[in-house]
Amino acid sequence: MNFKKIFNPDKLSTILLYTSIITFIIAFNFSENPPVSGWYQQFMPNLNNRPLSDVQFIDSLVGYGITGDHTGGDTNYVIKTTNGGDNWFIINSVYIDLSKVKFINSYTGFVCGGPNGTGGFLTKTTNGGMNWFVLNTPFGVR
Repeated sequence: MNFKKIFNPDKLSTILLYTSIITFIIAFNFSENPPVSGWYQQFMPNLNNRPLSDVQFIDSLVGYGITGDHTGGDTNYVIKTTNGGDNWFIINSVYIDLSKVKFINSYTGFVCGGPNGTGGFLTKTTNGGMNWFVLNTPFGVR
């Protein structure tokens, strides 16, 4: 038996190459799991087709967002994530257009807006969005 004919280095390298390619394709299964590009779609709670008007993350996990398109007449929402945006939940809803969200730490935050984007509405939380109270302002806040 000729050992060199059976274990020809050219044949072995070709077999190894094809085996590696097949293993790579199976391992990454591009048809179901495309390569990660850093972006992927997030699914939001039912916001009645209201667009997001502002989003702020206070760290890598906790973030807040608001809806409002300044057309008036619809409920708008304050939403929160605690896992980097994988899941969002509604923490407040108001019947006024919202335009800006700003948190100064993980507990204290503000949301402002106004009818049809005119400003004048300011609300505050001191417990991470569990409770909100309206602040009286002498000027139009946007």
